[in-house]
Amino acid sequence: MTAPWEKYYSEDALGFDPAKMSALTLPSAINAAVKTYGSRPALTTILPTGAETTITFDQLGTYSDNFAAYLRDVLGLNAGDTVALMSPNCIGFCVASLGVAKAGCISTNVNPLYTAQELEHQLTDSKAKAVVIINLFGDKLDQIVANTGVKHVITLSIVDFFPTIKKAILGFVLKRVRKVIPDMRTPHTPFATALQQGAGHVSAGKVAGYTAHVAATDTSLYQYTSGTTGRSKGAELSHESVLINAEQARLMTAELMSGQGETVLVALPLYHITAYTLIFIAGLTTGGHCVLVPSPRPPSNLHKAFEKYSFTWFTGINTLYAALLAEPWFKKEMFENVNFGGSGGAAQTTGVAEKWLQKTGLGINQGYGMTEVSGILTLNPPKDNRFGTVGIPVPGAEVRIVNDAGEDVPDGEAGEVIARTPSMMKGYLGNVAATDEAIKDGWYYSGDIGVMDADGFLEIVDRKKDMILVSGFNVSPNEIEDVISTLPGVVQVGVIGIEDEKMGEAPAAFVVRSDDSVTEETILAICRENLTNYKTPRLVKFVDEVPVTLSGKVLRRQLRDEYIG
Repeated sequence: MTAPWEKYYSEDALGFDPAKMSALTLPSAINAAVKTYGSRPALTTILPTGAETTITFDQLGTYSDNFAAYLRDVLGLNAGDTVALMSPNCIGFCVASLGVAKAGCISTNVNPLYTAQELEHQLTDSKAKAVVIINLFGDKLDQIVANTGVKHVITLSIVDFFPTIKKAILGFVLKRVRKVIPDMRTPHTPFATALQQGAGHVSAGKVAGYTAHVAATDTSLYQYTSGTTGRSKGAELSHESVLINAEQARLMTAELMSGQGETVLVALPLYHITAYTLIFIAGLTTGGHCVLVPSPRPPSNLHKAFEKYSFTWFTGINTLYAALLAEPWFKKEMFENVNFGGSGGAAQTTGVAEKWLQKTGLGINQGYGMTEVSGILTLNPPKDNRFGTVGIPVPGAEVRIVNDAGEDVPDGEAGEVIARTPSMMKGYLGNVAATDEAIKDGWYYSGDIGVMDADGFLEIVDRKKDMILVSGFNVSPNEIEDVISTLPGVVQVGVIGIEDEKMGEAPAAFVVRSDDSVTEETILAICRENLTNYKTPRLVKFVDEVPVTLSGKVLRRQLRDEYIG
């Protein structure tokens, strides 16, 4: 039976068959892109000052080959070993990621803002043998590396790939003037040195041999996602799941593409699945030029990028769109050549979307997805962009709205969003129980509450019951509660999300204490010590009671009703 949303598909989308894709492993996909696009610019790192450097597809192919050889022949890693990448957006992250794939190893992307404890968890859980880390945060690794299985450390710099003299000047300013690069005790190899050493081991056919055994269904990435049960879990994504999802996104937007390769501003972090799959991988495989901004905060960091480039493709989140609208330097002309403006990772408010349309003449096409499907599940079609919805299922994906018994509900009625798609994860790494809870009879149960209309447009009306969505990042209340509960004098703690003008939502902690020595500052201090900044509560309130079930689970809805209203 034809799905109602298929009437919005192009002929190519209607005929989509993942088995007919020409490349279903990341090494084969990037090698094909290098061969096709050669001397075109592939990646640019641009700093807030406007200083920039660019490499071509040919250079990307060479550098990633060199890094693959370094991992296999210099470090002696084996196929299937895990390599962690902890870096903001820069050329080095991209080269390292593709080099890991070409080495037949598995990547795990780490948020560079993680605390040492959060980093330790991911390195240990993923069984990482090596880590590529930005030198800005090397001291975090010093604190915990002895507790992990990491044997090799490579340090990146955001000024890698700049010309020698400019790199030296910029590096001196960062290290000696701004003093943002800490001293690092852990033995490490600079990325540039690793590439030089790897180059000496590259020979005809050798790098291809590293992945001769790799199948499309083999794991390419352990992408970590916060869950309602506390610490983050590693979603195991195969080569084909990432590439299929990139193709699903392309088919939804192909009519807006120029065919000459898009110029893409990459402001969203590449360690997040949205930017990794839908911008980085999708961009390179279609010949796009990714202009990488290490950090979009403050928004003025983007100013020089908009001045220097005529972008044709842009993806952000609601808070970024809102922030740009408020910037005095932001002009309509900066978006006059943009054919597609996407939004994902957090709810796109209709108010911001309407203001953006008035300011730039460009509609924001909101999508919906999750790490567990490698990125995107639904997207508003260009010809019928409906604000307030997250669009229709992408080609090859099936979406149903079901009740508690798993039965389909009528159009217009609310129920849980479940999905089946060829880009779905293999499961959660080492966590059979969580996998079985999430995937039942081939369907992924999102925990999100949605409504689908007769045309197949989906509206998300409630999120996973416990999750807090801070600037597009899932934050587990349990994780924050675990940290606060370790303080002597804390009897009970419950954490919920509250509205925040800048971040969409922010964590709020409600604490029952037995000792007045427990103060707001002591609670915030232990959170800052153990949690990433965006997980630290923006509100701490002391209460007489936190509502819980008989088993002790926090009743968050009741907590919200009692204290927030």
